[in-house]
Parts: sequence; C-alpha cells; structure tokens
Amino acid sequence: MVTILDDAIRQSPCLSCPGYCCWQNIINLCGCDVWAIAANLHLQPTDFVAFAELNDENPYNFRLDSSDRAYCLALNMKELQDGSRRCLFALDLRNNQVRCGIYPFRPIACRAYPLAFVGEEVMVKPWALCPEGVWDMKQLDLAQWREELGRHDMEFSIYACIVGGWNKMAMNQPKLENLNFVPFLDFLMNIYNCLETVRREVPAEAWPEIWRQWRCYTARGLNPLFLKSNGTARMASWAWWLENIKKVIAVASQDIRLQTIELGKSPEEIVL
Repeated sequence: MVTILDDAIRQSPCLSCPGYCCWQNIINLCGCDVWAIAANLHLQPTDFVAFAELNDENPYNFRLDSSDRAYCLALNMKELQDGSRRCLFALDLRNNQVRCGIYPFRPIACRAYPLAFVGEEVMVKPWALCPEGVWDMKQLDLAQWREELGRHDMEFSIYACIVGGWNKMAMNQPKLENLNFVPFLDFLMNIYNCLETVRREVPAEAWPEIWRQWRCYTARGLNPLFLKSNGTARMASWAWWLENIKKVIAVASQDIRLQTIELGKSPEEIVL
C-alpha cells in the first residue's frame, strides 16, 4: 500500500480527490489538445472527440455551414453500468479512485483546473468540484500556476483565431443535411502540425515570458493575434512567435477543403 504524505497533498490536492472533475465535467478541448492527444497516442480525433451544440456566441464555437448551429469540442465520455458517464481516458482504480490515463497529454483545461485568473490574482474557481478546503493557496507554487494559466490563455487564443478563419469559409456553405465534422478535424490536425514545427524553434527559456506577455493582453479581454503589430514587442521570441502563428493560420485558411468523407461511425454529440 502506498501512503501519500500530507506535504504532497498540500502541493497537489488532486492526490486526495476521487476524480470528480473526470466525470462531473464536460471537458472542453482546443485544437492543441486534439492534435497532442492524436499525435502522441497515435489515435484519430474521431476516436476521442465529441461535439456539443451551443447557442451562445463565443470565439471557440465552430460552424459547419450557414445555419445557426455552432459546436464546441469536448472529450468523449464512456457510459458506465450505473448510467453515469466518465471521461474516455479516465482510469478506474480501487477505493473509487479515478485517475487520468493520458496525464502527460491531458487537455489544457485539465492542466489549469481548478485555478483561474481573477484580475491579477490566481484563485480557485468558485464552481470547482474539488473537496472543500483542499486548496491552500499559501502552499502552492503560484509562479508555476501563473505559467500554466498563461499557457491556457495562449492556446485558447490561438484556437479562437483558427476557428475564426474556418468559420469565414463555413458560413458561406449551404445548410448541410448530414453533419460531417471530419473536415474540421482534418483542418485542425494540418494546422497544428504546421504550428508544432514553428513551436519547436522557440527556445525553451523563452516560453515563460511569452505566456506572461500573452496574459497582459488576455487580462484586458484582448487576443493579441487579432491586433496589428506595432513593432514595440519587448522580446524577439514573443514577436517572432506571434507573427509566425498568423502566417501559418493565414496559409491554412486559404487552403481549406470541404471534402465529403463517409464515416463508418458518426462522431458522438454531447447533449448539454
């Protein structure tokens, strides 16, 4: 039997939790998540991605045609014998413990959970599913969490820009009788393959500052990818990364193909 020390639990309260967030949450994905899981686990996105139809307007909702329907990406869920649903990659352990089966490649939202920026402060989300009182902010490495949350902001900003390029094309298409999500997933895989090539050229030591710079914009509700460069970026890596993201998205958006692909099994839709 393995004993988890109190100090370890204070640093990572998830160790004391049975895994509520793996089965009581809809786990939203961005394009980076889809690419990372598919590429590293050698899966097709349709093996693990589900689609939730949403009526609200937000920059992460993608469209397939000119109708009012818009969708977001989520991790697929598996249905258990008791009728409950759990993340497809959740591992069921003894003593009712649930742990992530793809932890090194877990989604950005999972990495940041349950903390969020509130103004400039890092706080626990008031709707977090964690056991009450397990998060002692004084015991956490807040600098590390700021970097993780900054990365979250950056990846979802990039995804919003990618979705914007896709939607400009999709909204010009006639209403589809049969929904087909595969072209959008193929588009994501292609564009993130290109972005990964660019990402590898950024020095590892530059990322904390890039995430911090990104947060300076998102804290004001701005996406730096939607702003014109004024040439005053404080660091070369930050400016270079921004400009190359824009170039990759611009090229990919001009080469969108809405080919018809027959699916052996339709991707699952989540009902919220």
